[in-house]
Amino acid sequence: MTTHNAAASFEAALRLCASREDVRILRRMRPISELVNSGPPIGSTRRIAIVDTEATSVDVQTAEVIEIAAAVVLVDDAGEMRAVEETRRGLRDPGIPIPAEVQRLTGISDDDVAGRGLNVPRWEALLGGSDLIVAHNSAYDAPIVERLLPGIKGHAWACSMREIDWAAHGFDGAKLGHLLMQIGYFTTGHRADADVISLAHLLTHRPDGVRPLMAELIARAAQPSLRFEATGAPFDKRHLLKARGYRWDAREKVWWREIAEAAHEAEALWLARDAELRATPRVTQLSWHTRYR
Repeated sequence: MTTHNAAASFEAALRLCASREDVRILRRMRPISELVNSGPPIGSTRRIAIVDTEATSVDVQTAEVIEIAAAVVLVDDAGEMRAVEETRRGLRDPGIPIPAEVQRLTGISDDDVAGRGLNVPRWEALLGGSDLIVAHNSAYDAPIVERLLPGIKGHAWACSMREIDWAAHGFDGAKLGHLLMQIGYFTTGHRADADVISLAHLLTHRPDGVRPLMAELIARAAQPSLRFEATGAPFDKRHLLKARGYRWDAREKVWWREIAEAAHEAEALWLARDAELRATPRVTQLSWHTRYR
């Protein structure tokens, strides 16, 4: 009689697949506790709150949070995650019906959130007690979370979607799930707690084999920058501005881009010299306390 060792066969198959250039293996995400580097901290540590939300709309002005999740982790000066202090998830009744497309995407129904509410002071203490809040699209998450939790208004935020140079590290695109697959993991479902764990996997990833991406994120987010607005620029000249990296702010009705402080003079000269634009620069200094509001 022949006995097959299924586990050995499975591992052997994985090793065989991994050795082939035309095969990519995806593994289910690990628990966040398994991402911790248990060695001694390098330098001091920061409390980083990794946050994600699910909401009723993609419009930051009208979106109502229906779910929020966070993991507060200790990160040292080298960007290493040294401990997970607390994880938390909460559902919230938005007071309006959840749109059908949001229910399909998240699996969260009106019945799931009916009568549910968040302990606002407890959430404010959790996130407000961190040194930095990280989300994968802070331009969306920061305003709606601060509207929900006014006690943390003005807190420091970093954005892993914008403040990590994914292309320079060989990644294609910047969507959370797509990035996760490119480091060999997958998740099922689109829920806030799963997205927090997905982001933790990415922030502990080491494209160069040495430094976790968390280190790059913190370093770039900490740098002051400038919001450079091309006020008065004709809308029909938008192709010039888009080619330069400007984006349209529909609420403020202005083309703008974020630049380093050292680039101020060059950007002002570019706007002044382009006769087609006739734009007047308006400049606002940004920091991680103001960048995503």
